[in-house]
Amino acid sequence: MSQDTNKISSLDRDTKSSPSNDGESTIDLPRNRFELELEFVQCLASPAYLHHLATSGLLSDSSFLSFLEYLRYWSRPEYARFITYPHCLYFLDLLTTNETFRREMANVAFRNFVHEQQFYSWQFRSRKLYGRGVPEEEKASAITGGEGGTEGSELDANRT
Repeated sequence: MSQDTNKISSLDRDTKSSPSNDGESTIDLPRNRFELELEFVQCLASPAYLHHLATSGLLSDSSFLSFLEYLRYWSRPEYARFITYPHCLYFLDLLTTNETFRREMANVAFRNFVHEQQFYSWQFRSRKLYGRGVPEEEKASAITGGEGGTEGSELDANRT
């Protein structure tokens, strides 16, 4: 049995064939299509995976690009709420609209640059959302055990 036949038989296990009105058979989509597409879309948050797609030639395949275009529905709020890694939506947008990005993802240096930028985004995300941390009064209160005594003010005086 050839390798292509193995692929087809494994597809048959996951899908059901049903006859259509004109006598031809069609393949129904898997019941877990939602999970499969969600998992794939979230894989796009990984610069290493994007590099793999680029080096394997998929990012220059028009069929694959059409599939990515189809997956843009995950950006709609009713679907985006299931996304754990929001960078995947940003990268999906870049993959579908920016040919230069698709081409450069095959370059290891560019992949590393994108990964670094993603890391910095995560590193400083809490500062953007919550500011620089806990207010000084709360820090002093936590050090003194929440009594609000003079120790907190002494700490502040010693710091200046």
